[in-house]
Amino acid sequence: MILSALPLVADTTIVSSDVSALFGTGDALSITVPSRSFSSEAAIFRLPVYPTEVQFTFVSAVENSPGQFQASLESGDDSVSVSFGALSFLPGTFQGSSYSGPISVLTGSVQLTEALSQQLFGSSAAVLVLLNAGPAVTVGLSPYSLQQDVNLTLEGGGLTVGALPGEVTLTDPPPSLGGGAGFTQLDSSDPPDPPTPEADSGLLMLGGGALLCVLATLRKSRLARGAEGALERDADKLAAGSHASLLE
Repeated sequence: MILSALPLVADTTIVSSDVSALFGTGDALSITVPSRSFSSEAAIFRLPVYPTEVQFTFVSAVENSPGQFQASLESGDDSVSVSFGALSFLPGTFQGSSYSGPISVLTGSVQLTEALSQQLFGSSAAVLVLLNAGPAVTVGLSPYSLQQDVNLTLEGGGLTVGALPGEVTLTDPPPSLGGGAGFTQLDSSDPPDPPTPEADSGLLMLGGGALLCVLATLRKSRLARGAEGALERDADKLAAGSHASLLE
């Protein structure tokens, strides 16, 4: 059996200045979390320069579905991460110069040891990653940009400092052989399927005013050929019957 597939590559788009984005199932929204402002203030008061608590608030227009999200804080090189846990949008109220009214709010907080904080922030800015584990949802609070929709707070040693969010990106991952859109993962105990050609496809959607469809098709086929022969002898000469053999 020969299995061939096109390379599957995730699509990442910078959406910092966009007022909204389609956040599909399995998509990841990543927000850069700089710590320079906290480190500078902490150094003045001779406090540890790495925060031991990170809080975030992400506001969006009201949605009918609360959504299901997995939030994590990751180091810039993806070597270390810590989870905020499972989160959902909650109803809230917003008052600003350009909008006042009801909103949906996604918020989380995580405690860090000094050693873990240094791993997260030591070499570069950390990254807040929101993974959509529920149905597709449009996020954003127009006319504010997605970067303005995020509020970050860093704390440690009695010091609390607001951090300006950095770049915001939206990643639309492709389907994978281990599961995901367009693919079904089979249990190893399942009996093998008949040698019938099969095809799988995945359709990916990316918002922000652009629609990108990626269709990956995997085909597999198995062909077995055999030849059958029979050798018979005269029943009057031998008491044995006929013998057939199958060669593959």
